[in-house]
Amino acid sequence: MKATRIIFIRGAVETLEFFSLQMAEALQAQGFKTWFWDMKAPLSSREHFLELNDYEHTVLVTFNFIGLSGESQFHSENTSLWEEHGVPVFCIMVDHPMYYYKRLRTGIKNLTLICIDRDHQSFVSQYYPEYGKVHFLPLAGTMLPGAPLPMKDRNIDVIFAGNYVPPDRLTPHIQHMDEESRDFYFDIIEELIRHPDRPMEQELIARLTGEFPQITREETLSCLHSMIFIDLYVRSWFRREIICSLAEAGIPVTVIGKDWEKAGCKRQENLILTGQKDSLACLKAMGQAKISVNVMPWFKNGAHDRIFNGMLQGCTVVTDSSAYLDEIICSKTDYIAFHLDRYQEISRKVSYLLEHPGETECIAAAGYKKAAQSHTWANRALTLLDIISRDSQ
Repeated sequence: MKATRIIFIRGAVETLEFFSLQMAEALQAQGFKTWFWDMKAPLSSREHFLELNDYEHTVLVTFNFIGLSGESQFHSENTSLWEEHGVPVFCIMVDHPMYYYKRLRTGIKNLTLICIDRDHQSFVSQYYPEYGKVHFLPLAGTMLPGAPLPMKDRNIDVIFAGNYVPPDRLTPHIQHMDEESRDFYFDIIEELIRHPDRPMEQELIARLTGEFPQITREETLSCLHSMIFIDLYVRSWFRREIICSLAEAGIPVTVIGKDWEKAGCKRQENLILTGQKDSLACLKAMGQAKISVNVMPWFKNGAHDRIFNGMLQGCTVVTDSSAYLDEIICSKTDYIAFHLDRYQEISRKVSYLLEHPGETECIAAAGYKKAAQSHTWANRALTLLDIISRDSQ
């Protein structure tokens, strides 16, 4: 089957809709037809879908099982519209697969899985072999029209885009547990904070098999899903520590995201809080910043779109690295790396960059060139086409 039309879904999650729009634009430039199902207009979307022809040359590309999670607007009697009309589905998971345990165990037909981290890819291949070949498609960045502003014309020194999740928002995940289970979870959290280089699934599975030597595959997957709290807690802990360490070193940080007023930074006056903004507003703000700080969401063999977005807006990016990033970009040339186990060093590195604008501009220029050549959504759309072509044969 040669695909000529690609369906995306909009109206669910703003960031995922933005990714879809970027890829759709690139696919249209390659001569493909694209069409969006709008979840905020389900009746008209369903009507238009049923008017489409050439279902045999149509595929659905979705993120995080949107459109595959039992939503009534995508159903037709006892099956989904995709199954009824024989539309192959390509699902990109932008979080660890343990978040999607309930979806993955349902055995969705005609589904190809795509991961944004190679460790996630290996996990799915090992624990869900029934889905066949699993593909790797890293996140990418978006280039806005026009050349990036010179450093001297930028009015934001340091920017960070991302929400803060207070601990009291996370503890409901474990309130139903007994004290021994909660202690087990927090012991794992402390271990990951001490050894942040360890992949999440590796640490969790090692602890589960150590505690329960006879644990089965299905029990392991179920337990991992219940341990999402650990992933969220550790990610939020490092995010707070890193951003507050910058503020407490006297470095003003413009923060795009919600709930940072609850972070309890000692030098809160150095956090310039803008609140939550949409993807385009984030990109425009990055275009005014000299340095974009990123904290990876525990992707040890992948990348986050914030890295490439910062580069494509002309920022010098400061981030923790990964095995994948080490292959595609160079620290001190294309970006500045820091290590989570020595995160306190970030304030010194950021201060140096602010004090040496010439070096900062050179790194930003190199990062921009590397990202523009290889890490836009247009680049990823070409990889996606190759995946679709191979899996649709």
